[in-house]
Amino acid sequence: MSIAFEIFIWLIIETGLSFLFYSTGWLLLKVVTLGRYKGELKDFASYRASKARKVDLIFLLGFCFYVVLIIFMAYLSY
Repeated sequence: MSIAFEIFIWLIIETGLSFLFYSTGWLLLKVVTLGRYKGELKDFASYRASKARKVDLIFLLGFCFYVVLIIFMAYLSY
């Protein structure tokens, strides 16, 4: 495969995973605050266009959730 095609595939994967982490973080905020969190879930196009700090923190929360989930599953299988 050419390098350009591999870069394109990785960009698609990165975009999908980042939106998954963002939506997971948003859902966690809604659940933990019992619906009091007033932020709206952005659609995919506006998520990519937005570079707000709030979006980055929600992304980080979603990413940490999956890291903790993986660690917990590894602990259970040990």
